[in-house]
Amino acid sequence: MVPGKSTLRSRFRTARLSLTEEEYRSECRRIVARATSLPQLLEARTILSYWPKIEAREIDIRPLNSWLRARGITVLLPIIEPYSKRPRMHWGCFDHERGFVANRWDISEPASRSDIPAEDIDLVVVPGLGFDLYGHRIGYGGGFYDALFEYVDSFKLGMVIDDCLLNHLPADPHDVPVNCVVTGSRTLTLHQQ
Repeated sequence: MVPGKSTLRSRFRTARLSLTEEEYRSECRRIVARATSLPQLLEARTILSYWPKIEAREIDIRPLNSWLRARGITVLLPIIEPYSKRPRMHWGCFDHERGFVANRWDISEPASRSDIPAEDIDLVVVPGLGFDLYGHRIGYGGGFYDALFEYVDSFKLGMVIDDCLLNHLPADPHDVPVNCVVTGSRTLTLHQQ
C-alpha cells in the first residue's frame, strides 16, 4: 500500500535533512551537472526555474540558474500570489539575487513581475519533495504548480535526490507529471512534449 501524501512529505524531508552537508553539496552538484546536458534545457530560450530554500535542503540549483543566464537564456523565477482564493503564480526575471524579496513563506522571489507571456516559457524546473518513475511529484501541498500547468504547457523538469525517487506515488486526476526527472545517478525521460 502506498503511504498518503503527508506521510511521504515527512519521509522526503527526513531523507533530505539526513544528508551531511558534504553529501548534500555533492548530490546537488551531480544533479545540476546531469541537468546541464539535457537537450531540452540547452535548446530552451526562456526557463521558469525557482530559487531553492537551502535550509530545507531543496536541490541547490542556484548555480544552474546562473549558468543558464550566462548562456543568454532568460531565467524566470516564481512570484506567488499568497492571498488569492485559488493558487496563483506569476514570474519575474532573475537578474541578480539582490533584487529579491521574501514572500510570506520566506521564499526568495523577484521584486517585480515580468511581462513575458506563458506561451514563451519553453521549460519549467519543477520543485518537489519527491518524484516517482512516472513523473508524478509530491510538492508542499499549495497547488501552485498544478494551477500553473493549466495554462503553461512546457517541458517539465524535476530534480531530486536519489532517496526521494520512488517507484510509485499517489496521484490525483489533476496532477500533471513532469517530462523528465534528474537525480544524482540517473536521468529519466518520461513524457515527451
